[in-house]
Amino acid sequence: MCNRCFRLAIEIARLHEITLFDYQIDMLKVVGNCIVLGGRQIGKTMVTALKALSNAIIHTKTTTLIVSPSLRQSLHLFGYIDQFINIDPLKVLIERKSKTELRLINGSRIISLPSSSNTIRGYTAHLVIVDEANFIDEELITRVLFPTLSTTKGHLWLISTPYNKDHIFYQIYASTSNSNSWHKFRIPSSMNPLISKEFLTMQKQSLGIYYKQEYEAEYIDDHTDIFNISKIILDTDLQLDINTIYIDVGGYSDYMGILYCHKKGNLLYVLDEYQGQGQYLDQVNNQIVNKGINPNQNVSIVVDSTGVGKGIEEYLIQLGYQTKGISWTRDNQRNAMIKLMHAIQNKQLFISSKCLMLIRQMREAVFKAGKLTTLSGTDDLLYALMLAYTDSTKRHAQILY
Repeated sequence: MCNRCFRLAIEIARLHEITLFDYQIDMLKVVGNCIVLGGRQIGKTMVTALKALSNAIIHTKTTTLIVSPSLRQSLHLFGYIDQFINIDPLKVLIERKSKTELRLINGSRIISLPSSSNTIRGYTAHLVIVDEANFIDEELITRVLFPTLSTTKGHLWLISTPYNKDHIFYQIYASTSNSNSWHKFRIPSSMNPLISKEFLTMQKQSLGIYYKQEYEAEYIDDHTDIFNISKIILDTDLQLDINTIYIDVGGYSDYMGILYCHKKGNLLYVLDEYQGQGQYLDQVNNQIVNKGINPNQNVSIVVDSTGVGKGIEEYLIQLGYQTKGISWTRDNQRNAMIKLMHAIQNKQLFISSKCLMLIRQMREAVFKAGKLTTLSGTDDLLYALMLAYTDSTKRHAQILY
């Protein structure tokens, strides 16, 4: 960041009575490309808004692009910029603005965009800021965003919490050969003096392994020993009726996993399991019928309805079963993981010792490329269990953005 831009950013913060922390000031001093690996609530959105606005004011006839995984996230950052300029004496610099674009009287503009090549391709930019860059398709960064800067000698800011090592964001951050072309920061949440140690301790207890990713700005790829299940495996016959069934649907060449459970309040007992190849409709119904279950009984069935699972959901509904479909997203998978770890920690989950395949998958659980799987790659029963923790509206932990 040029000296004039830096001084203006500091002045804008002063006008809004914002106290900047040392690491935020260091970020604002950057001239060139910048990559920030950060935890939650470090104020990176505010800093990048100050960067974008001061750069647009000082450098005339420039274009700044703000890109996020979703338009909602881009608008969140854009909202800071709108707030910062709507104060005397800065608001006289506005030529016009909309929800997604700010034009200044000096010919500069700031544009907020979702991470879609269709909306970004064709722009020429002088500054590109990518929020949660590690969650964006890397081809968008390499094939679309980099070229927008090719004729302007512009700069790229990549900012993210850690997610996937198999990504251009991590490759740039971890490389030791690009130190002259990139300014690099790793900022855990503990560096923010406004976040108390008590809060971080509470989050660590609630989030388990995800705490490292969300608050310590550390990658958890290839992390093993995720679940400590030794104290929740029961050798005795539980003598409980099946009242809930969770089905993770495989493809025709993949495994399908079914868990037969008894659910009572916050307690979940996994009584039995089934794992088999394919997801043929009759096969699913036969496995349910073999357990002595029919549509007239008060048994709830939860199905992974992502992709081919939608057909299974509709088929079971037609047969008269009480069926609910859940489509996996990155966010609800993460939240289900957090709730599952919370249930294990608080002994709200118990697994019969005869569920050998589920127990093995939980002991082999590992993060690869930002996704939960197992060392063997067979994770159908693990994901069937995680369905139990999307089937609840109760939040055991809150991740602050």
